[in-house]
Amino acid sequence: DLRKLEMSGSLNVMKSNGGMASFGFAKEQPIHMIESGPVGGVVGSLAIGLEIGERNLITLDIGGTTAKTSLIEGAEIKVTTEYRIEQDSRRAGYTVKVPVVDIVEIGAGGGSIAWLDPIGTLRVGPRSAGAVPGPASYTQGGAEPTVTDANLLLGRINPSYFLGGEMPLSLEQARKATEKLAGKLGMPVDEVARGIIRLANANMVNAIKLVSVRKGHDPREYVLVAFGGGGPMHASALARELHIRKVIIPPAPGEFSAWGMLTTDYKQDFTRTTVLRATDETMSSVYRRFDELERDAVLFFKHEGFDTATVVTARAADMRYAGQEHTVRVPVPDGQASLAEVTARFHERHESAFMFRLDGPVEFVNLHLTGLVRVPNPDLSAFAPTAARGTATKGRRRVDFDEGGIHEAALYERGRLALDEEVKGPAIVEEEASTTVIYPGQRGSLDRIGNLVIETGV
Repeated sequence: DLRKLEMSGSLNVMKSNGGMASFGFAKEQPIHMIESGPVGGVVGSLAIGLEIGERNLITLDIGGTTAKTSLIEGAEIKVTTEYRIEQDSRRAGYTVKVPVVDIVEIGAGGGSIAWLDPIGTLRVGPRSAGAVPGPASYTQGGAEPTVTDANLLLGRINPSYFLGGEMPLSLEQARKATEKLAGKLGMPVDEVARGIIRLANANMVNAIKLVSVRKGHDPREYVLVAFGGGGPMHASALARELHIRKVIIPPAPGEFSAWGMLTTDYKQDFTRTTVLRATDETMSSVYRRFDELERDAVLFFKHEGFDTATVVTARAADMRYAGQEHTVRVPVPDGQASLAEVTARFHERHESAFMFRLDGPVEFVNLHLTGLVRVPNPDLSAFAPTAARGTATKGRRRVDFDEGGIHEAALYERGRLALDEEVKGPAIVEEEASTTVIYPGQRGSLDRIGNLVIETGV
């Protein structure tokens, strides 16, 4: 019982739509908790972005089993009602018809196993060693090489400082596991390790393209926010590949999704299917139904124990050209905006997503209303750097940066970096739960709220 731990605050559950709800609601409708953990990182990224004036973000969360990515445009988190579980290249999966933050997830994390397919081609993931037995370097019985083992062999991870030194890694076991693949491929172990990282990075690049390029967004116009234990390890390489100019590594990246949950508001979505041709005559019906949804929102939050005066709402509509199957989510202003204003927004969003617009009639399909009760965000100044300049250096280590060459890279302790103290690549920035790789030609520094900001030089 959390109350026995003297936790005096309210107890809530993270939801898949980017909000939170009471434990009572979660017990009644647990379907709304799907993917709620990773969603915390997306919401936290938005909070960080707003604080530093960045409204267009791509998030990258790399853990032990998967890599997850999402896109935030104009400070708007993308939400879908077409999220699928158990979907892969061979199975369509099952659609979850509740609002879920639009996240693409692939089997490429630190524990992803490298293996050979029947024709002898090197593959990485989706099978994972998990936490137990974990990568071979964990010395817990794992015998197959993983992404973490490859990063260790390339010198990017300090084997004596994993989890702050609480869990030393075995370079010998990582090499032993990788030698099996190297023997079958007829290649040196280090070259196989590079190949494992290249394949993992390629999979992650493809995932980022699914939430950006495939949906009409240019990654070059976004900032990459990377977190999870493995996010900072791979982010700089991925940003360079995608020509993203800036990478943000937030404070405590290994725990960032949990912190992100503290930035969420109480939130509930209400939807009504309303298939109507968009005309001046039907707009009154559309707004009448929005009014009904607003009443539903007020009643919901009143039942949850909130002052109804604190409830704010936001409207949106799924719209399409007549005859289409797919729809586009369009924000609808409060009040009674004109038909011309709403349809103009639809044409703009449709063209952004699909690269064309039509002159034909437009239809409403679903009306959405989001009810919110705002919650103050945590004080970000708590992460402000306070260390004295010049105390963060930890020596040098031989690190393989793949195409960037092999270098005696400078090593830094993140917690001892001073405000705006410049870290020039090639460099490694270490902390207890993560490691940041800064490639040759890149530069990093801490901003006023403790983010490690990397300029990729592209």
